[in-house]
Amino acid sequence: EVSVKGAEAVVSTQSTGVSKVKGKKDYYEILGCTKTASESELKKAYRKLALALHPDKNCAPGANEAFKAVGNAYAVLSNETKRAAYDRYGPDDEGSGGGGHHHHTHSRRHRYHNEEDISPEDLFNMFFGGMQPSYGNRRRQQFYFREERTTPGNETANLLSSIIQMSPLLLLIVMSMLSSIFSEDPPYSFQRNGNYKVERHTSWNDIKYFVTSDFTEKFSEQKILHFDYDIEKEYKNDLQIKCINNSRRKEQLMYQFRVTGNTRYRDYAESMDLQPCTDYRSFKLPKTLNRP
Repeated sequence: EVSVKGAEAVVSTQSTGVSKVKGKKDYYEILGCTKTASESELKKAYRKLALALHPDKNCAPGANEAFKAVGNAYAVLSNETKRAAYDRYGPDDEGSGGGGHHHHTHSRRHRYHNEEDISPEDLFNMFFGGMQPSYGNRRRQQFYFREERTTPGNETANLLSSIIQMSPLLLLIVMSMLSSIFSEDPPYSFQRNGNYKVERHTSWNDIKYFVTSDFTEKFSEQKILHFDYDIEKEYKNDLQIKCINNSRRKEQLMYQFRVTGNTRYRDYAESMDLQPCTDYRSFKLPKTLNRP
């Protein structure tokens, strides 16, 4: 019963997020920003909405369309040229009739979006560092989103189905919370927060980390050396992961540039940070647990 109530609360929250976007046409209103919003404010708004509305996370009816709307809005407003055109001509009026006005609307919409635009899903992958964007023609793009076929008769069934599907997830969350309550705090942190306020550096590669004020009292010198080694090993593994991810994305983007000739893919590829690869190759772990 507790799991069901918790799932209902989650679905209700998700539906509220969808309703805030659904039906809005103005891109600024969709992102919840003013027309004077800075680039960082637009990014912050997109980050929050995209994470909340992504169909893999949000089970509420209409989440798919809301996610697409947020992606399209950010794609236009984050582009200086398109934003200037949007500020001048305003949002599309897709619901209007009449042949002449329809033609005007179509040409205006084409000004904001074209065949080579990156899809909302690809934008999400690139924004959050996804490894496998699926670029392609917008008309041929095949989304893996759920089809939206919600009617009053099956809305209750969809809700129950969502609750059942989310029950294992809620159980995992509860178990994780209980585990964190009864488990000991980690001995160190890579960020200064909470009780981890004392800055230290590893013995060999000078990697910065933070510990509690009683760290040296709780652990022996040999144990601290083990921590230093674990930290450096974790740091090197992180460099390797970043190197692999960024290298693969750069290869994918350059491939798309060669196939389509779209220079935007090349520009994205050239902006990829491959410094983690250089750092990974030059990073040496100690061979023995002795202070240098």
